[in-house]
Amino acid sequence: MRAVRRLRAGAVRAVPARLARACLGLLSAAVLTAPFAVAWHLHADAGQVTAQHAPPEAAAAAAGPERRAAWRALGASLPDRAAPVVLAYHDIRPRSGSRYTVTPERFDAHLTALRAAGYRTLTARQFAAYAAGGPVPPRSVLLTFDDGTRGLWAYADRILARHRMHGSAFLITGRTGRTHPYYLTWAEAARMRESGRWDLQSHSHDLHRRGAAEVSPGAARRDLERSLAAFAEHGLPRPVLFSYPFSERRGFTDEVVGRLFTAALTNRSATPLPPSRRAAAGGRFERLEVLSGTTAGALVREVARRTPRPAEAAPLTDRGAWRSADRRRTAAGDFPFRDGRGRRAGGYRYAEYAPHATADWDRYTVRADVAGLAPRGATFGLTARVGGTPVRARVSYGRARLTGDGGAATVRRLAGASAHRIELTVSGRRAELRVDGTVTLTATAPGPVATGGIAVSASRPDRGAGWPAVRALRVEPCGGCGGCGGAGEG
Repeated sequence: MRAVRRLRAGAVRAVPARLARACLGLLSAAVLTAPFAVAWHLHADAGQVTAQHAPPEAAAAAAGPERRAAWRALGASLPDRAAPVVLAYHDIRPRSGSRYTVTPERFDAHLTALRAAGYRTLTARQFAAYAAGGPVPPRSVLLTFDDGTRGLWAYADRILARHRMHGSAFLITGRTGRTHPYYLTWAEAARMRESGRWDLQSHSHDLHRRGAAEVSPGAARRDLERSLAAFAEHGLPRPVLFSYPFSERRGFTDEVVGRLFTAALTNRSATPLPPSRRAAAGGRFERLEVLSGTTAGALVREVARRTPRPAEAAPLTDRGAWRSADRRRTAAGDFPFRDGRGRRAGGYRYAEYAPHATADWDRYTVRADVAGLAPRGATFGLTARVGGTPVRARVSYGRARLTGDGGAATVRRLAGASAHRIELTVSGRRAELRVDGTVTLTATAPGPVATGGIAVSASRPDRGAGWPAVRALRVEPCGGCGGCGGAGEG
């Protein structure tokens, strides 16, 4: 029995020794094989991951204190919370001669200016949450990059890291990893995603072809489904945003895109479609395209102009915010800044005030003092809800007219005068026009509630007639909208 007990005790003592030798063996194997595993990983990525370039010299030092102070002052004049502005970049790399390629130095300067003005960057999902009806974020931009070029990994990534900002790359999945080195590889895209600085979104699979014929909604749907499948195949999260190839909708109908994505982005639209509540209702947003010649100062000023503001303004003092019918900036001598003595050619003038910054306006009153009217002469026009469901007022020497979106017009005679004071109040679907405080016209717009800003216009019967002169123009929130009978439906 003693012998048996000694044998058992020896066996018990031997177990820890064998475990220790096994652990040491495994540790030795890991140490010996680790270099081979790393080498294998590097070999797998060989030719698939481009070396990154160091960011350029910081633009903050090059900008100078006066310029940075001006950017900060610009930001201080803007709301702390506002609908985001979406920027559309393409490639980031050293000068290439293409107007769509921004140099690393200029890109760094752009981010420096945006930071100084108090702008943050959003992730794609944060933007999608806002587009789906979420709360208005702090003053921010969404940095988007179309096509998925190698320059995003090689040059832009380190600059984003310097500024602690975020970007969204829109991949043409049919070209990703196939046309190296111009487009990203899937390995580079994965590393960008892993960095936490990038989201990867869809720019179609194989329909990014300029001049391509119109495609059917079915073909567009299949292309987008292939794009989403490519993301899944490479272990990447499903995109929530889509940018139209060349901003051409072709077969990408709202039904097709809306079923697969939270929102779609375009660089061109018939009316301003900033990321406002009005645009969110349609799920399509307009971006500000950034080109090689866009300076930091020009970018931050344009972003500020597109940042939504409250419905309180003195538009005649803000000349840089006006746009003509073709969306160009209105010159200092054009209507509504020129007085009624001008004899310029043509019979019609039109200008919109800050079409992007005013896209969410509702429950506001526009007051205008207009002179230079004459019997059988020119007519002054005032439009509210520009780009939404517009309501149009027209006032001449002896008549006032108010037209809603349905086309029905209300007309009243006025006591003939060369000058009139006009008040146009809008709230939800209801609008009310008052002229000289005595004549009142009302209109109700059909359909869903639409928001928007203001525009002014003038028309004359012949070249011999003078243009109206806008002596005063002001926008104010109408509070409870007593002028609308409290009927706001916003």
